[in-house]
Amino acid sequence: MASEEPQLAEQDFKSARGPKRRAIVDAATAVFLEHGYGAASMDSIADKAGVSKQTVYSHFGSKAALFEAIIEDKCNELLSGQSAPAPSLPFAGTLDHEQVLKDMAENFLATVLAIPSVSLYRVVVAESARFPELAEAFYRAGPAVAIKNLGGLLKEMDKNRVLSVPDPVSSARLFYAMLRGDLYLRCLLGLASDPTPIERTAVVNEAVAAFLAAHAPA
Repeated sequence: MASEEPQLAEQDFKSARGPKRRAIVDAATAVFLEHGYGAASMDSIADKAGVSKQTVYSHFGSKAALFEAIIEDKCNELLSGQSAPAPSLPFAGTLDHEQVLKDMAENFLATVLAIPSVSLYRVVVAESARFPELAEAFYRAGPAVAIKNLGGLLKEMDKNRVLSVPDPVSSARLFYAMLRGDLYLRCLLGLASDPTPIERTAVVNEAVAAFLAAHAPA
């Protein structure tokens, strides 16, 4: 096991980009994917990260919290690539809302269809029955954040009469549900590993066209 190291600076504990935190999250991801959530131990994660187990617990109070941090990082990766304006910003008359949704959809698919993301989701599905906290952490840090973010954007579109979205949260769920269609299912089943950009674009175009048709302003 890695030897004990000096007390970490407070800023490293709190920073989402702290080097030790990054090492722990990367190590935990690898261990979870290799052994599954139930068989993964904090000792093995600490060894792989090159830190002490005490340091792992100082950053993350439990294995569930550590897994949630992995999902949060994935969600941040997803949201950082979105070109859509923040929901609080007013919509300019020149805003191409169709392109905004297409950009968000493309980034979403590129993230969730990536091999590491698919593998991580399989871990959640395989072990969530035995570890309900795993499923809760996954949904809270991933889908719930994405839905909230898109819901805020749709609310602003409705306010500015760009689209008709009386229930932004439900519409956000519908949007992501349409993206997680046949291509996503085939990826989860190992029938379509590493989809091409052309395949992703086809899904994006179909989903966005159907979404816009269903939310066209009166």
